[in-house]
Amino acid sequence: MQYQAFEAAEGILRSMYKAMVSQIVAEQSPLLKIIQPKTDKVSGQDVKFSAMLENPQGLGSRRVASQILPKGVPGKYMELTVPTGRIYGVLNFDTKMLKAAGQNKEGRNAYVNYLEMELSGIKTTLNLDLGRQLFGEKTGFISATGVTAGSLIVQLDTDANMEYYVEGMHIDIVANATGIAIANGEDREIMSVDVDDSKITLDGSGGVVTTDATHRVTREGSYNAEMTGLKAIVSDTTDIYGVVTASQRRWKAYVDDTAEAYSLKKIGKIALAAKTRSGVWADLIVSSPNKMMQVWYELTGSKTFDTAVKSRPIENLGAGYYKINVMIEGHNMEWVADPNCPDDRIYGLRKENIGIQHLGPPEFMDIKGEILLPNIYGSTGTPTVKAVLEYFPEFIVNRRNPHWLWNGVTDLAGW
Repeated sequence: MQYQAFEAAEGILRSMYKAMVSQIVAEQSPLLKIIQPKTDKVSGQDVKFSAMLENPQGLGSRRVASQILPKGVPGKYMELTVPTGRIYGVLNFDTKMLKAAGQNKEGRNAYVNYLEMELSGIKTTLNLDLGRQLFGEKTGFISATGVTAGSLIVQLDTDANMEYYVEGMHIDIVANATGIAIANGEDREIMSVDVDDSKITLDGSGGVVTTDATHRVTREGSYNAEMTGLKAIVSDTTDIYGVVTASQRRWKAYVDDTAEAYSLKKIGKIALAAKTRSGVWADLIVSSPNKMMQVWYELTGSKTFDTAVKSRPIENLGAGYYKINVMIEGHNMEWVADPNCPDDRIYGLRKENIGIQHLGPPEFMDIKGEILLPNIYGSTGTPTVKAVLEYFPEFIVNRRNPHWLWNGVTDLAGW
């Protein structure tokens, strides 16, 4: 392929990509919009930060100035170094298309149309996957499987979020305990998705699979490779960042596993219990849009409002981008709905103690000034070119005990 044509095609990709980056930021999940990614704690390829275990305790009262001052008791901290995750998105291009893009108007238009579709698609896929990872636990598990007996049609868990399953997606089916692929479970392509019955159909070339509730689905090759998520961070048992949770009383979130219907009274009790253990309040509540609509229902059914302030209709709250503020023990807490939050979980977070650290916004891999890279593959050696989108984030928490979780919350009666 002529160098001028290749250069022209690459220039078009670079210019269109700039608009894509701004769209990635604009369409982030509601929680990610609040805890915007930063780079202030990044050192080299890692994130380095201090995590608090105990507050300083050098405090005491005296009646007269001549008395001895209280003893200085410094706080207890851990210095942590955590590698960032690696997220890659690959776009393939036929060299014939690239050559035509640099030689005539029709070729350029066809290339631009293809780029618009591919960039829009990879942006949507990236944002959806980042939202999922925010609420995950680093393992990469998308969902559990149900019982499948020697079939290409895999039964997923009834609670599986089917939005995460798309035709053409490559997955692994692995053992929950080890992450090792089951028989015929490695690098399988999804051929069709049955949203209503929580089923996926695999490609025929890889053979049938047998699954049960001890198996999990991940993106191909992604087991234990994703960024740390809230399921791991807001836990009283899960080890994160190499720290053994059981050995640190203060390195635990407050978790209530009571399975009962949502109520603001219960939220207040959990928030107060977490504050008692940490000394500080969470200031952000995150739930699914479904649970947030129930909050709105409860408030409008039992509370009065200032008639001068127009309330938002319940259907708008269902999108998850509007917020409610609740008062607990005189402390204001912002409530936001995120569609990636599991419906049976409500989180309480302290914004100043959590955040995404990254090596910068998503960018295309650049090797010696080129972002269109050779990619020879296939049994016939078909020449193609690829562009690799790369992003390196990690979700960190520098103080774990202010955060809380109500795990097992169910719907209001009659909802």
